[in-house]
Amino acid sequence: MNRTLLLALASAAVCGEAFAQSNSRGPGYDAALSNISSPRAYGRRGAAHPGGEVGLAFQNQLCNPGSIPIEWRAPMLADHPFFSFMVARLDATRIVQVSDWSYCKHAFLSLNSPSTCGGSCVQPPAGGSQLGVRCSDIYSNGNNGDRNYLGPPEEIDPWLGNWRPVGSYFDRGDPDVGVPGNTDGARSTINVGTDAVKNRVTVRENEVLGVPSGNLFFQIQVVCQGEPASNRANNTMSRPFNLTWNGTAWSANTTGLPAATTGTILTRWPGAQIDSAGNGNDDGRFLIASKITGPVNGLWHYEYAVLNLDNHRGGAGFRLPVCPTARVQNLGFRDIDTNALNNWTATVGNGEIAWTAPSTNPQNWNMLFNFWFDSDAAPSSGSATIDQARIGAGALSFAVPTQVPGLQHGVYTGIGCGAPGLELRANGVPSAGNTGFAIDMVGAPNMGALVFYSFAGGNVPVAPGCTQWLDTGLIGAHGFMLLDGSGNSSIPLGVPVGFAPLDLHWQAATILPSGPLFGSYGLSNGLLVRLAGSTCQ
Repeated sequence: MNRTLLLALASAAVCGEAFAQSNSRGPGYDAALSNISSPRAYGRRGAAHPGGEVGLAFQNQLCNPGSIPIEWRAPMLADHPFFSFMVARLDATRIVQVSDWSYCKHAFLSLNSPSTCGGSCVQPPAGGSQLGVRCSDIYSNGNNGDRNYLGPPEEIDPWLGNWRPVGSYFDRGDPDVGVPGNTDGARSTINVGTDAVKNRVTVRENEVLGVPSGNLFFQIQVVCQGEPASNRANNTMSRPFNLTWNGTAWSANTTGLPAATTGTILTRWPGAQIDSAGNGNDDGRFLIASKITGPVNGLWHYEYAVLNLDNHRGGAGFRLPVCPTARVQNLGFRDIDTNALNNWTATVGNGEIAWTAPSTNPQNWNMLFNFWFDSDAAPSSGSATIDQARIGAGALSFAVPTQVPGLQHGVYTGIGCGAPGLELRANGVPSAGNTGFAIDMVGAPNMGALVFYSFAGGNVPVAPGCTQWLDTGLIGAHGFMLLDGSGNSSIPLGVPVGFAPLDLHWQAATILPSGPLFGSYGLSNGLLVRLAGSTCQ
């Protein structure tokens, strides 16, 4: 079984009982989703299609494979399971959340049915207020779509599984009943009027219209008070489904698509590496799915899908180490809303790429955010840093293993001159035996260039605004190159096995009708290629 699949299956787990939250009930307390199914569309609201929103609900079956009953106390008691929901879309380069921060189902009664959990169902002492050992309970899409038992996710601590009934949404009512009834711990009326979407899983129509079959997925996660982290690998499942508009209404189905599988929705991103870590025993975990492609024209493309699995304090920063001399371009960010004013801010400096959240937009649990960029630094194993958004138990930040831009084989040493310009880029990793390594040249179609190298770098002004980045006394000529009709060319520099460590500096003189250098030439950028380099320098 490969590493990605192992991590995916264990995406909600941390090895060993040593890693356990403060209210752990011990190894016998284990809630397990055994199936999720039956997506259902509940009408739409808002602007004319496709400018509105559609409401969704899903079915889940929960088993108790542990050795003690699971508490199932109906609201307004606090000790019961919570089910969270998410919908994501698989695009060409990334997986993105397309649902809102959805309200969560508060479980209220266990039927303690015989099940496929294994063995005979043992009826619990408290009847429907507990889920017995080896018993199961199914919550239909109608049940999970019942707004009388759907509450805001921010009221739940996903790490501890705690919920405070007094002053909660159920206590306040909708609309708010006012004092003293909104803080008396008794249920108040929930009135959603004629809005078929409100409080249900909500998806913007323009995010799901025309999505290819099987490229939409729903996820359900169960949270139980006191369930040890080491038992949570079976708490999350995902499944592909289709959402179809027939001209007047939406319909949802799983017809002809694969069954549900254990693991988070990140496992649906082909080729991604999935890693996880949390804030010690004090708070829950973030998962990072990473996928690095390229290089193309000397640049690797980095994609990260970051999921807050069960971290209560939320994320306020996502930071990655990067080689200090690396170039970082085309930085991007996506959250789950359409408000550009609350996007996280990206900065590059001091050997770090950092996205920082405004105070109004932390990454709370059951949220998936995307981060991406291009860099001429190659990927290596490292760690991202998650900064916590709120005060609480645990450190202010913690590390999560992932792939980082940590290998700099080609260093951009300085700009060129002359228009149109020519850019040199190292393309690939110059490791021993990599015969495909090359220097790529990108410029104007059919541009000619004389290519030079030296064994040491320089910084010699040769004309106003033009710098020679090669050592004057150690220059060698590679030859003449002509860019093709797309403005590209390449210099093969395959590295044989046993090749001695060597750094080469490169620069090209472009042939121009009226260049700044001697009236006929421009200069490319300077490029340092470490033919045996393996770290940031």
